[in-house]
Amino acid sequence: MRMTRIFWLASVLVWVVLIGSVQAQVTFTYLEGQEIPTIDPAKHTDESSMHGVINLYDPLLYPKVSQGSMAPGPHVAESWKVDPDGRTYTFKIRRGIKFHDGTELTADDVVFSMQRMLALKKGFSWLWLNLLDPKDVKALDRNTVQFRLSQPFAPFLSTLTQLFVVNKKLVLANKKAGPYGDNGDYGEAYLTNAEAGSGPFQLSSYERSTILELKRFPDYWRGWKPGQIEKVVYRVVKEEATMRTLLTSGQADMIDQWRTPVTYEQLAKAPGVVVDEKPSAQLFHIQMNTQRTPLNNIHVRKAIAMAFDYDTAIKQIFKGALQARGPVPLAAWESYDISSKDLDKYGIVAYKYDLEGAKKELQLSGFKPGQIQLNYVFPEGGNLQRQAGLLLQSSLNQLGIKLNLQELPWARIVEMSASESSTPDLAAIFDTLKYPHPDSHTYGMYHPSAWGSYRTISRYSYPVVTALLERARRATDPEKQMELYLQATGLVVKDYPSIYVANPMHRVALRDNVKGYRYVGLLGYDVAFYDFTVSR
Repeated sequence: MRMTRIFWLASVLVWVVLIGSVQAQVTFTYLEGQEIPTIDPAKHTDESSMHGVINLYDPLLYPKVSQGSMAPGPHVAESWKVDPDGRTYTFKIRRGIKFHDGTELTADDVVFSMQRMLALKKGFSWLWLNLLDPKDVKALDRNTVQFRLSQPFAPFLSTLTQLFVVNKKLVLANKKAGPYGDNGDYGEAYLTNAEAGSGPFQLSSYERSTILELKRFPDYWRGWKPGQIEKVVYRVVKEEATMRTLLTSGQADMIDQWRTPVTYEQLAKAPGVVVDEKPSAQLFHIQMNTQRTPLNNIHVRKAIAMAFDYDTAIKQIFKGALQARGPVPLAAWESYDISSKDLDKYGIVAYKYDLEGAKKELQLSGFKPGQIQLNYVFPEGGNLQRQAGLLLQSSLNQLGIKLNLQELPWARIVEMSASESSTPDLAAIFDTLKYPHPDSHTYGMYHPSAWGSYRTISRYSYPVVTALLERARRATDPEKQMELYLQATGLVVKDYPSIYVANPMHRVALRDNVKGYRYVGLLGYDVAFYDFTVSR
């Protein structure tokens, strides 16, 4: 009898230990309304793709998030020096970083990653295409990398938060035939559904329209603490009501930033839910394809921009937002001490609703009411974008312009923007700073070398602006550089390549047992799951 009791107690103890072990497996469920077009770090430019990349890979430099700063800090590179000429950057690569297959990350992997970006000419390659020749990216030894720029470029360090390091050996082992010589296709086919990273999480499964599942990488170089996430289930859910139900019932831990203000107001009142709300470094605008008739006519573009009811949009759709003044988020200008008066001086002003003025512009265009029909695309589940489209549609009806609203998968919109022939007429786009500098929302949107992404649906090209942006990148004097960016931005605003609507509030909703979330203001960095802890 005594032995039976001892056996029973031992069994219970084992059961308790097993249950405790299972409970320690922290699973985090994140709901996103947009598809995940890619997890290849040489091809991503959008927020949802970045959520995959930032968790699977390590960037060369990392924003100083813990200090509340967007400035670049050490990460894969633990230190660096810049030569007095402003062109030569030398980085010491941290020892002991392992890729997910167990091999050590070295300078060769960093060089390969940059050369792959420059060869593929996709994603954020436009940041460096006119600055770096592949032969000027060198591994000086196993742990030292040198970049030799063709000209000085002040934001260079900031851009390296978008250089993610891939495992050279693994990528080349899985290459297919392709146009890049010995590098084949540079692993492009392989990295469509696989990963070659050293980040805190490994890929379990990925289907771009439905789900991304990640599991903790035990040998991650930054180590792990109790309560950090073991597994991530990243689900694409396009129905806002479903999102609310899953979060409030505890079946999800966090939802994305793209919901309507009303939804966040409702969630803030729900037990166990917290809404994080902060001013953003983000732009919402409606891009117009300037290369296609009739939008290649400035009077048509100006008429459309003047027909948009900005006050209604700010007060009813984007509650709490600031009206945009051109493409650069106001927070980005302010971080460089650029004031409202400075913006006024260069003509960087908020557009105004003027329906009568819009009618006059349409007359100047040579088009008559009833002659123009345009398509406006927005992502599935994008209620804010839909509401903005309906508001514009209502006004354009009064001009005799027909606007067709098309709700498409986000990945499809990204694909359409890659080619001039498939780029839509108008597209509703949220655009977050990619790195902490006005260059992100000027050169990155209005220099022709950046064409081919959702950020450049306007396909804007004006030689004077192009030259100013190139001069700004070369400028070594900070005041002169900002003056050149201001001049270029003022000219862009006068050309109406977009309807600049809002710098929205940034809102996310999460369960109150989730800690570690910080809004960063840079593309995707606030959804780095390594920083999160969950108490169950």
